[in-house]
Amino acid sequence: MLFRGLSPTYDLVLDYATLFQDRRWKKWLVEAASIERNWRVLDLGCGTCILERYLSKEGCKVTGLDLTEEMLRVAQAKKIGCVESLFVGDAEQLPYAESAFDAVLSCYVAKYCDERKLVKEVRRVLKPGGSVTLYDFSTPRGVFAPFHAFYVYGIMRILGWFFSQFDGGIGFTFTNLPEIIRARRWEERLFEILRKEGFIGLRRKNLSGGVVTALQATKAQIT
Repeated sequence: MLFRGLSPTYDLVLDYATLFQDRRWKKWLVEAASIERNWRVLDLGCGTCILERYLSKEGCKVTGLDLTEEMLRVAQAKKIGCVESLFVGDAEQLPYAESAFDAVLSCYVAKYCDERKLVKEVRRVLKPGGSVTLYDFSTPRGVFAPFHAFYVYGIMRILGWFFSQFDGGIGFTFTNLPEIIRARRWEERLFEILRKEGFIGLRRKNLSGGVVTALQATKAQIT
């Protein structure tokens, strides 16, 4: 897996890989989701529970799901109060009952998923009126495009080569991420599938000039 060998240093690497922008994106995510006290929140691709540091101030109860067991071990060691449970699992086959959560949040997972399977599972586990808010890497247009291309396809690959001399896990991640970012155009498909599956209040927002794209939608109330 792309992040298996990265688990012990993931928090630090994420800061450097995003030029410390991820902290801003996570703050935006929590604010946009308007989390309320005692809500049950599902974090898809929770990793080492970096997002939960921000959620801990909201008084909610968080369930984290991630494919990488090593990430969850690091997360568990942090002992973040709002985290109720952590599971190894797949975002396309969620091990939860229908209408189990008030909100679903996710960072950096959408580009790896079959968008239709992801949306159907998110819809299933959300309560009526519940919301999904997520973001992932995208390709900016306009003035930010050449700077983004230089960093992702130039600097990041150089960092991959450099880190591979000392840490195979970090080197592997930096080397392979540029191609994954280039190949996936997840945001357009996911937005359209959310609409077709009956989600309302769809919102799309470019963060940091479009380096990442955020999507937000609400599961319609039962009538």
